[in-house]
Amino acid sequence: MMTAPSHAHRGSSHWAPESRSGRWAVSLAGLALAGTVSLAIAFAAGLEPGDTFSDNRLVTGTGAVILASAIASVVAGGVARTRHDDHGRSVVAATVVGVLLTLSTLQQVAEGLGWMTG
Repeated sequence: MMTAPSHAHRGSSHWAPESRSGRWAVSLAGLALAGTVSLAIAFAAGLEPGDTFSDNRLVTGTGAVILASAIASVVAGGVARTRHDDHGRSVVAATVVGVLLTLSTLQQVAEGLGWMTG
C-alpha cells in the first residue's frame, strides 16, 4: 500500500509559505514592492529624477535595492518551489512579483543607458 507524502494531504489552497526560502521569497518581494511604491509616491510628490544615474543617489540607491531584492525573491521562490516543494500561493505570487519587478527595473536601466531608443 502506497501513501501520499504528508504535504499532499493539505490541499492546494494554502497561502502561507512552508519553507524558509519561501518565507524569504515573500519578504524580499514585499521589500521590492514597497520600494517601488515608495519611489512612485516620491516622484508623484515632486522628486526630480536625474539626467544620469549618479545625479540622484536616492533614486539610484532605491532602484538598486528594488532590483537586488526582486532578483533575490525570484531565486528564493525558485528554490522554495523546486527544492522544498513549497507551492503556497504566496510563494508563487512572490516569485511572479519578483520577475515582473526585475524586468521592469531592468527596462528602466536600459532606457536610462540609452540601450532602448525608439
